[in-house]
Amino acid sequence: MLQFIDAPNIRRARAILELLLPGYLIASLLIGWAARRRFLAANSYPNATRSLPSGIVVLSYIAANCGAFEVIALSAVAAQYGVVAFHFYLIGAIPAILFSALLFLPLYRTLSIRSMPQLLEIRYGPQMRLLNACVVASSLLLLAGVSLFAVAQFLEVAAGWSFVTGAATTATVVLAYILLGGLRATIYNEILQLSVVLVGLVPIGFLSVRYLLANTRTNHLELGHLWMGIPTASVRSPFDVLGLTAGLGFVLGFGYWCTDFVLMQRAFTARTELAAQQVPLWSGFAKLFFALLVVCPGLVAARLFNQLGTTARYEQAIPLLMQSSYGPVMLSIGCTALAASLLSGVAANVAAFASIWTEDIYRTQLRPGRREEHYLFVSRCAIVFAATLAVFDSSITFYFSSIMEQVQLIFTIFGTPLWAIFLIGIVSPRITTRGAFAGFFAGMSASILHLTLSVSGFLRYGTMMSASFHSAIYAFLTTCFVAVCVSVSVQSDRESGNRSALWSKLQSDHRVYRSTWVLATILMVLLLGLNWVLR
Repeated sequence: MLQFIDAPNIRRARAILELLLPGYLIASLLIGWAARRRFLAANSYPNATRSLPSGIVVLSYIAANCGAFEVIALSAVAAQYGVVAFHFYLIGAIPAILFSALLFLPLYRTLSIRSMPQLLEIRYGPQMRLLNACVVASSLLLLAGVSLFAVAQFLEVAAGWSFVTGAATTATVVLAYILLGGLRATIYNEILQLSVVLVGLVPIGFLSVRYLLANTRTNHLELGHLWMGIPTASVRSPFDVLGLTAGLGFVLGFGYWCTDFVLMQRAFTARTELAAQQVPLWSGFAKLFFALLVVCPGLVAARLFNQLGTTARYEQAIPLLMQSSYGPVMLSIGCTALAASLLSGVAANVAAFASIWTEDIYRTQLRPGRREEHYLFVSRCAIVFAATLAVFDSSITFYFSSIMEQVQLIFTIFGTPLWAIFLIGIVSPRITTRGAFAGFFAGMSASILHLTLSVSGFLRYGTMMSASFHSAIYAFLTTCFVAVCVSVSVQSDRESGNRSALWSKLQSDHRVYRSTWVLATILMVLLLGLNWVLR
């Protein structure tokens, strides 16, 4: 994955890293110990609903999606494709953040839900809640394995640990501090991880911005354009406007920011309605800053290191810059930052799995009406199961050429049909449970079929990423079309009338605060301004 080769200070940096990594792991355990408390209700252990101050929630929300996956993967996209990588922020994140803050989160808080599957139960019934919970739980287990694979691979190269040792140590540390403090410990550890990431990456981001500005003025360096030169619709091009706006922006971006279980789990922990609405907006401002921190180093690495894309993978852009720019101390801090962020990704998925298993599957479907102590025990058992299984399913990633390829595959297949069901259920009260079920499975089948044809060569795209964007579009449209057709053909569904009336009433009850609109307007102006400047 990452290869630290020919670095002049690598020996001293590794010696420092061998001290910093155990120190960070110990700090994670201490945070879990400090966050422990007597949990009187099972929900307070895996969810911590409405219990944390807004500042903590905002930082955790940012940390949950500004991790090492993003740093490594999107700097690689920038090194390979140039400033087009900014689209993953300007098109793939900010519009969806605005939509989530102004519509989805106020609605969620009005309904007083504790998880995303619970919303589907209110809209469609308990069967859809169970389906959503099972799909999300499966994807969380897969993502936990991917994250654990990334940590183990990184530790194997950076610290000299074997893959098995790195995976086992990471799983043990994650298991220990989540068992001690539940989601509360996970959130505080994410904030520690975010701090370490910023310390390790802000210097390289600052140096990259300064390099680009200096060379643009003196050497007339051409950075490229966000929109100019990109065809409207072309499967042969690396990117096209249709794939970026509809695939990345609307389907994948909105689906992630509006329905992702890990993100919504953190937003639900805010104590007040106002704080919950503004959590995504404050993270949106942070995303704009993070875009410079991630994309600019990738642009610089593409101009300094000719081996990228040939003898070295594009994912090595940030590590190569660290080697050439940092001394042994900063290099070891940067490596610790990446390892800390990857470790946090494992913890987030493990904690989310425990929550969705306990609250949305076990409590509601398998053993309802038990004592809270029983559900606390089940939640802890789910944490042990998820951490253990992640060690074994991390090996699946060996069969993929890159980590992001597997992650995109998971989100495209599972996330797109769920987002379509969420959205069409909110837009139209006429969509029935049968229609939602049929649409979900049809959309998943369409996504799998399209990706299979793309990989096998029957459908040719400029890049596999473009194929994923178009696959998401087709899956979304298929889900909506089948859901509407089936709902129209089975209008005799008895559940449709009462549940639709209740849903319409609940939708009309939620409100958006004036200060939320002000923040959203400022963020929108910044979004439009950056698109204009970089067009």
